[in-house]
Amino acid sequence: MVSPAKEVGSAARSAQNSAEATLTELRDAVSAIAKEVADIAERRTRAARQSAAETAEVGAVELRRAIRRQPVLAMAVAAAAGAALALLIAPRSHRSSPAPRWDRWAPNLTRADLYDLADTIQRSVSRAANSAAAPITPAFERMVDAMSRADTSAVNSIIEKASTWFQKAQEKAKQKMG
Repeated sequence: MVSPAKEVGSAARSAQNSAEATLTELRDAVSAIAKEVADIAERRTRAARQSAAETAEVGAVELRRAIRRQPVLAMAVAAAAGAALALLIAPRSHRSSPAPRWDRWAPNLTRADLYDLADTIQRSVSRAANSAAAPITPAFERMVDAMSRADTSAVNSIIEKASTWFQKAQEKAKQKMG
């Protein structure tokens, strides 16, 4: 005769073996799903990088074309941007001269203020990166997709109008000079 204690012990062991087998199957399933998700994420990242590179290349080609079509306008824009940047960055050499208009309404910035600003930006970016609930890849994909579908005709027409105006001004200046 089999004692009830032996029956309970063997039933407990078979239940434990069954639970371990189920747990092992679940772990394998989770590992397979994790691998599949990682593969999908990797493919999406590769596709986003490729799309961004293609979009950047198309933009660079279009910019080169615009520069070749309107080299005078391109140089004027580059010179104006460089001059504006130089005015903002270059320090003034004469402190004894009266303060220009810029100093009347612009705050006095010190290096410590700039370091504080950089620290604040760095902390904000770090906080945003650590608290992001969704991966950045879908947002990046949406941004690249939106940029690729953007209508550049408005920008091109503004550039063309500005170049036409600049050419007319150049012609008038030549007429006055000669």
